[in-house]
Amino acid sequence: MCPSGGGYNTLVDVVWLRFERGTAAGIARRAVREALDGWKLAHLADDAMLVTTELMQNVVRHTGNGGELLVRRSGDALRIEVADTSVAKPTVRAPDPARTGGRGLSIVAAVARGWGTLARKGQTGKIVWAELAA
Repeated sequence: MCPSGGGYNTLVDVVWLRFERGTAAGIARRAVREALDGWKLAHLADDAMLVTTELMQNVVRHTGNGGELLVRRSGDALRIEVADTSVAKPTVRAPDPARTGGRGLSIVAAVARGWGTLARKGQTGKIVWAELAA
Protein backbone atom coordinates (compact mmCIF):
# COMPACT_ATOMS: atom_id res chain seq x y z
CA MET A 1 0.00 0.00 0.00
CA CYS A 2 1.39 3.37 -0.90
CA PRO A 3 0.14 6.70 0.44
CA SER A 4 -1.60 8.71 -2.25
CA GLY A 5 -3.10 11.66 -0.47
CA GLY A 6 -6.14 9.89 0.95
CA GLY A 7 -6.67 7.54 3.84
CA TYR A 8 -4.94 4.22 4.15
CA ASN A 9 -6.63 0.89 3.57
CA THR A 10 -5.90 -1.00 6.77
CA LEU A 11 -7.70 -4.14 5.65
CA VAL A 12 -4.44 -5.25 4.08
CA ASP A 13 -1.56 -6.61 6.13
CA VAL A 14 1.17 -4.52 4.47
CA VAL A 15 2.24 -0.88 4.32
CA TRP A 16 4.71 -0.06 1.53
CA LEU A 17 6.17 3.20 0.41
CA ARG A 18 9.15 4.48 -1.48
CA PHE A 19 10.87 7.39 0.22
CA GLU A 20 13.26 10.04 -0.96
CA ARG A 21 15.95 11.77 0.97
CA GLY A 22 14.44 14.04 3.61
CA THR A 23 10.82 13.83 2.48
CA ALA A 24 9.02 10.86 3.92
CA ALA A 25 9.59 10.35 7.67
CA GLY A 26 6.35 12.11 8.62
CA ILE A 27 4.37 10.32 5.92
CA ALA A 28 5.83 6.98 7.01
CA ARG A 29 5.04 7.56 10.69
CA ARG A 30 1.46 8.52 9.84
CA ALA A 31 1.03 5.47 7.58
CA VAL A 32 2.45 3.15 10.24
CA ARG A 33 0.25 4.64 12.99
CA GLU A 34 -2.91 4.39 10.86
CA ALA A 35 -2.12 0.82 9.86
CA LEU A 36 -1.44 -0.19 13.46
CA ASP A 37 -4.73 1.40 14.55
CA GLY A 38 -6.54 -0.55 11.83
CA TRP A 39 -4.76 -3.77 12.78
CA LYS A 40 -5.67 -3.28 16.46
CA LEU A 41 -1.95 -2.97 17.29
CA ALA A 42 -1.98 0.64 18.47
CA HIS A 43 -0.01 -0.41 21.57
CA LEU A 44 3.01 -0.89 19.26
CA ALA A 45 2.81 2.57 17.69
CA ASP A 46 5.54 4.32 19.70
CA ASP A 47 8.11 1.54 19.24
CA ALA A 48 7.13 0.94 15.60
CA MET A 49 7.43 4.61 14.69
CA LEU A 50 10.77 4.86 16.52
CA VAL A 51 12.17 1.83 14.65
CA THR A 52 10.77 3.08 11.33
CA THR A 53 12.34 6.50 11.80
CA GLU A 54 15.74 5.13 12.85
CA LEU A 55 15.95 2.69 9.93
CA MET A 56 14.85 5.30 7.39
CA GLN A 57 17.31 7.87 8.76
CA ASN A 58 20.14 5.35 8.47
CA VAL A 59 19.38 4.86 4.79
CA VAL A 60 19.48 8.57 4.08
CA ARG A 61 22.51 9.22 6.30
CA HIS A 62 24.64 6.39 4.95
CA THR A 63 23.58 6.24 1.30
CA GLY A 64 22.52 9.82 0.58
CA ASN A 65 19.47 8.41 -1.20
CA GLY A 66 16.02 7.19 -0.36
CA GLY A 67 14.77 3.65 -0.15
CA GLU A 68 11.70 1.52 0.39
CA LEU A 69 9.76 0.88 3.58
CA LEU A 70 7.70 -2.25 4.14
CA VAL A 71 5.70 -2.83 7.32
CA ARG A 72 3.68 -6.00 7.72
CA ARG A 73 1.95 -7.94 10.40
CA SER A 74 2.36 -11.66 10.56
CA GLY A 75 1.05 -13.80 13.37
CA ASP A 76 2.57 -12.58 16.62
CA ALA A 77 4.97 -10.10 15.00
CA LEU A 78 5.16 -6.74 13.32
CA ARG A 79 8.02 -6.64 10.83
CA ILE A 80 9.54 -3.38 9.63
CA GLU A 81 11.89 -3.50 6.63
CA VAL A 82 13.85 -0.73 4.96
CA ALA A 83 15.58 -1.47 1.64
CA ASP A 84 18.35 0.57 0.04
CA THR A 85 20.89 0.25 -2.77
CA SER A 86 24.00 0.00 -0.57
CA VAL A 87 25.63 -3.39 0.03
CA ALA A 88 27.44 -2.15 3.17
CA LYS A 89 26.09 -3.90 6.25
CA PRO A 90 25.11 -1.75 9.21
CA THR A 91 26.94 -2.18 12.50
CA VAL A 92 26.00 -1.36 16.05
CA ARG A 93 28.51 1.10 17.44
CA ALA A 94 29.70 1.16 21.02
CA PRO A 95 28.21 4.14 22.84
CA ASP A 96 30.47 7.20 22.74
CA PRO A 97 29.37 10.07 24.99
CA ALA A 98 31.33 12.50 22.80
CA ARG A 99 29.20 11.69 19.73
CA THR A 100 25.74 13.03 19.12
CA GLY A 101 24.75 10.25 16.73
CA GLY A 102 25.46 6.62 16.01
CA ARG A 103 22.94 5.13 18.42
CA GLY A 104 20.16 4.26 15.98
CA LEU A 105 20.75 0.53 15.73
CA SER A 106 21.34 0.29 19.48
CA ILE A 107 17.91 1.85 19.94
CA VAL A 108 16.38 -0.55 17.41
CA ALA A 109 18.03 -3.52 19.16
CA ALA A 110 16.68 -2.33 22.52
CA VAL A 111 13.03 -2.12 21.46
CA ALA A 112 12.83 -4.91 18.85
CA ARG A 113 12.75 -8.60 19.63
CA GLY A 114 15.18 -9.07 16.75
CA TRP A 115 16.78 -7.29 13.81
CA GLY A 116 19.16 -8.08 10.97
CA THR A 117 19.99 -7.68 7.31
CA LEU A 118 19.17 -9.53 4.11
CA ALA A 119 20.47 -9.20 0.57
CA ARG A 120 17.89 -7.88 -1.89
CA LYS A 121 16.93 -10.63 -4.32
CA GLY A 122 17.60 -9.65 -7.91
CA GLN A 123 18.65 -6.12 -6.96
CA THR A 124 21.71 -4.37 -5.61
CA GLY A 125 21.50 -3.46 -1.96
CA LYS A 126 20.18 -4.79 1.29
CA ILE A 127 17.17 -4.91 3.57
CA VAL A 128 17.51 -3.99 7.22
CA TRP A 129 14.63 -5.46 9.23
CA ALA A 130 13.36 -5.38 12.78
CA GLU A 131 10.55 -7.32 14.44
CA LEU A 132 8.35 -6.22 17.30
CA ALA A 133 6.30 -8.70 19.30
CA ALA A 134 2.63 -8.11 18.60
